[in-house]
Amino acid sequence: MDTPQDPPRRDDPSGGPVEPAVDAALDRVHALLRQARVTAAPDAPSALDARGWWELSLEAALRDEPRESARLADSGLAALVPGQDDVRLALLRALAVAAGQVGDEAALTRWVEARAALLRHLGRPRQAGLESQLGAALVRDPDTVEAAVLAGVVEDEPGAPGEDPGDTVLPEAALALAVHRVHTGDLDAALELARRVIAVLGGLRAAGALLPTGSWSSAHLLLARLHLWRGEHAEADAAAAVVTALPAARAVLASATTVRAIAAHELDRPTAALDLALEAAERMAAVGLRRGAASAAALAGRVAGDLDGYEEVAVAAWELASVHAEKAEAPEASSLSYWWAHQLVLAGRADEAEPLLARLVRREATHGRDVEQARALVDLGHAHHDQDRAENALPLWREAAGLFEAHGQWEDAARTLLAAGALVNRERDARTRPSALDLFERAVAAARQAVDEDPAVLPAALHAHGYLLCESGQAEGLDLLDEALALVRDAGADWQVADYTDTRARALWSLERGPEAIATALQAADLFTAAGDREGAAQAELFAAYVVAEDGSPEQAATLFRLVCDATDSTLVRLGALTGLHQCLSTLGDHDGAARVRDELDALREGLGAD
Repeated sequence: MDTPQDPPRRDDPSGGPVEPAVDAALDRVHALLRQARVTAAPDAPSALDARGWWELSLEAALRDEPRESARLADSGLAALVPGQDDVRLALLRALAVAAGQVGDEAALTRWVEARAALLRHLGRPRQAGLESQLGAALVRDPDTVEAAVLAGVVEDEPGAPGEDPGDTVLPEAALALAVHRVHTGDLDAALELARRVIAVLGGLRAAGALLPTGSWSSAHLLLARLHLWRGEHAEADAAAAVVTALPAARAVLASATTVRAIAAHELDRPTAALDLALEAAERMAAVGLRRGAASAAALAGRVAGDLDGYEEVAVAAWELASVHAEKAEAPEASSLSYWWAHQLVLAGRADEAEPLLARLVRREATHGRDVEQARALVDLGHAHHDQDRAENALPLWREAAGLFEAHGQWEDAARTLLAAGALVNRERDARTRPSALDLFERAVAAARQAVDEDPAVLPAALHAHGYLLCESGQAEGLDLLDEALALVRDAGADWQVADYTDTRARALWSLERGPEAIATALQAADLFTAAGDREGAAQAELFAAYVVAEDGSPEQAATLFRLVCDATDSTLVRLGALTGLHQCLSTLGDHDGAARVRDELDALREGLGAD
């Protein structure tokens, strides 16, 4: 019983209590969802000084709103007071960037020269001259020619040769060149440049040089991203932590928090990853970066989906990602909506997932995105199946499999065909068997194509197809079962070897090869025992006993049934063994023995009923 000081806990859909940490995470996501559904301007600081206007200008630029960015930067210039040359430098750069984004070359030149004039006024003639010469290469992604010029400047620039320790263009030139190196895939060179920028900026800070607002945090953010892209997750987290400890711009803090969330996820720190991802989603939304918020929420959904008891948090996080992406009209909106619906299916909320998936199927079909349509069809089939409408699932899975096959998505095709085949074969009758055999045969063909992508799907397909062939009286199914056995044996999957051996025993019995079936079933029992599955072993021995009985040896079968009964801890296995033993004793004319077994059976069934 909860003590009075315990926080209240809501129930989850399965009827159990939700732990306080889960409860808090769910409340947090729901709050973010309420905010995300409202179409409104991003939060703005209540009292705007020049730096505040610069932050808003940066946020607009990141939202791809260059004209709004320029308007906000103009407001920042108007709000400047004496002693804010660091902010003025950042605002002039923002105006030049905005001009470059809209293709206004005259304005770009004007703002570059205005910044150069300020640098001269600050006693930095060398930096002013080089910024004038480099022009657009410093404020937009440089092309190949501009990158070559920048590389020469970075190589020649000694650091701080003038009277003012800040009279160098090295940080600006090296950062621009680093961006170009990222775009060309040379992350090693980009990382070296970012480290050099931070070293130079650190020296300038120590010397008391005036730096443009945001330059220190932006350099560390680039370093953090580079480490992340290189798979150096601990280093990425450390660099991003420097940023989040600074009074940096809100958009920069949001990006750094996202880096830390991804790094925590990759470092297998799921609780920290979830907390940071939700914080990143909140920060991104606050500055109007809905695509960034969607990305952070999607990460939260992935992390929560892997945590026990966090299923509802995962559903809500994927919904949050979908809402942000839809409102941003982002290209990834359909994908995020799919993952929201997928998580609903996994969480047992198929009735809610069904309309989402139906809309998604129509949308993907309209845009000709066949593979995405197929994935939505698969989940829509599961949604119908989970609502006891299996007859609606089959045509959806057939259509999905055809789309996957047409586009060479062999793993998805194989798994979808296996699911469809199992559904068709659930009645196990002669009427549906040809259709199931066709689906399983296609599954094997697709799985052979996918063997490099996912080697596990081929033995599963061979197993299903081989057994059904044997059930249909076609002995060539044994060859497929033997191939499946060889694959799982080579993979060192001991339990699967036992399971597939057990299947082979049942296949042999279907082909009326009783003695082989008995020997194979007993071999399967030994394999199950070696794999640590005592109940599996008992089930295999029970099957062997039934085959012995059906093959005309009730006395030998009675001995096996009694051995299984005495050795098993499974009530259901014991029930089957006693039933078989009763039949054998009756056949042998041992009516007293059969009556004693009948009493045991009655007591066992009574116990099952009481349970």
